[in-house]
Amino acid sequence: MRLDMNEGLPGLPEGVVKEALCGMDGEFLSSYPEYGEFIGKISCHNGIAPENICLSNGSDAAIKYIFDAFVSSGDRVLLTDPSFAMYKVYCEMTGAETVTAEYAGFSFPIENFMEKLSEGVSMAVVVNPNNPSGSVIGEGDLDMIIALAEKNDTLLVIDEAYFYFHPETAISKAAVSKNVIVLRTFSKLCSMAALRLGYAAACPEIIDGLRRVRPTFDVNAVAVRLADRILDEPGLIPGLVRSAELGKEYLLERLSSKGIECRGGRANFVLIRCPGMVGPLMKALEERKILVGGGFKQPFLRDYIRVTVGDAGLMETFCREFLEVWEAASAPFCKKAVCE
Repeated sequence: MRLDMNEGLPGLPEGVVKEALCGMDGEFLSSYPEYGEFIGKISCHNGIAPENICLSNGSDAAIKYIFDAFVSSGDRVLLTDPSFAMYKVYCEMTGAETVTAEYAGFSFPIENFMEKLSEGVSMAVVVNPNNPSGSVIGEGDLDMIIALAEKNDTLLVIDEAYFYFHPETAISKAAVSKNVIVLRTFSKLCSMAALRLGYAAACPEIIDGLRRVRPTFDVNAVAVRLADRILDEPGLIPGLVRSAELGKEYLLERLSSKGIECRGGRANFVLIRCPGMVGPLMKALEERKILVGGGFKQPFLRDYIRVTVGDAGLMETFCREFLEVWEAASAPFCKKAVCE
């Protein structure tokens, strides 16, 4: 049971997948993909124009396009800590200097971020909701960041990988701003991590810059076919959202009833507080073939493991295994407390 990568679990309905793959014959596979019709559907889905969209081989490829097109060695890039790990990786690959606004807890560090944005950076990144904390930034705070980025002519990347779990978006602002890029992915809610599909939304001038550095056919036709089918299916996306919400509710209620502290956040994962037990719990779960996230270096996250949310059935299975492991791992701590 892989609950460590924030994938869309337990996956798309089998009928949707089969229908999308139907007719995918040798001729289909022999042809280079065509993107125009699909880009049109994405633009309609988001209420923006096709010229505001650049497809990518997963949203992490879009991040690379951004660095290739707009970041040079020696540029200063503002990130939060924590953030999606690939931003720092691409800073190092590009030779850019990383400037960090650190979370002190689960609230977005707006004052620290604005202060460092005011000092002058070439690019700034806001991951909303944040991974791994699950925290979100308020709309008013995000508007302040956008306004300051535009004033300072700083490129602002707003990573909305978990958008469907927190449906507040800056995509309409990105379509008209000269400084804002919004990133989306089909890997999370839409359960397409294996096929690698994402996109950037921005003004036409930025999109043109991204397309200049993007490989010609880096998004595969199978991914486009399946995503096209997802967008065509009435009620599918709301149904996937509701399934994940029910799974999260089950997990939070079940563990809370046992006195275990959890944080739901606004993404597709839950944080479970395991003070002094993170390592033993992760190891014990792995022995049961259950993988979870953990080992975070930030002090406010150090005592937590991160569990990807699936539907209620999957979460019921996880809870049964986790509670057995929790009881075994916490017994020595309880005994020590009694002795003291």
